[in-house]
Amino acid sequence: MAVAENLNTLPINLKSGSLEVRLAENSLEIDAAQALRYKVFYEEMRAKATIKQNKLKRDIDDFDHYFDHILVFDHSIKGSIREKVIGTYRLNRQQNSNKEKLFYTSNEYDINNLINYKGNILELGRSCVAKDYRTGSTMQLLWSFIAQYVVKHEIQIMFGCASFPGINVELHKKAFDYLHRNYLAPKDIRPRALKNRYIRMKNKSSIECTFKEFLTQIPPLIKGYIRLGAFIGDGAVIDYDFNTTDVCIVLPTEKISSRYKIHYDRK
Repeated sequence: MAVAENLNTLPINLKSGSLEVRLAENSLEIDAAQALRYKVFYEEMRAKATIKQNKLKRDIDDFDHYFDHILVFDHSIKGSIREKVIGTYRLNRQQNSNKEKLFYTSNEYDINNLINYKGNILELGRSCVAKDYRTGSTMQLLWSFIAQYVVKHEIQIMFGCASFPGINVELHKKAFDYLHRNYLAPKDIRPRALKNRYIRMKNKSSIECTFKEFLTQIPPLIKGYIRLGAFIGDGAVIDYDFNTTDVCIVLPTEKISSRYKIHYDRK
């Protein structure tokens, strides 16, 4: 079939109304992503910024230089590139020989099973959308781009940390237990929380929780991953800097429904 071949020869650039999604092309556009991340993570969600981050008003780290950055622009906004960027996602295709140290997830999880996987892997992270744009249509456009990126680069597995709000694990015990019992990743691709950070997700006695109730207790991004067919790693991790409790998402791309892929391949 020619769909994948066509995608491999074309740059990915998607538009819907005034919105456009593409990869950042220069340092100025990466700066716009960092500015949006600062606004969402530190000003809105009250993560703990470093002195440098506070001074620059940017969410910066040592990983940005190595990764691809998806940007969502709203061209109806008059102003600078920074003002036009309303969404972002960070993508890591394992392009550096110093493999483990260039995965953000390895700060929280043992991901050797994924690093040693024979197929192509993709780490997802630093996902955020400006408050006024947190709609299904914006996320649909983002995932349309990611789906085509996956085909273009022949990715077999996507993974990354996804967050529950706050650091009170008890508030999420039903959701964690349900995730562990129903969505634990197969052993050969299963990350495990680092020993000194490991938070048990499985409850000693099964907690009654229907699927409908479970969906009301998980953040929208994790809900989206689950609906795409994602698994989770073993154990949760508290991130005190970001005031979150994280789980590790593992999403084999073959798990994405054929209807979803066909829908987006037509874009």
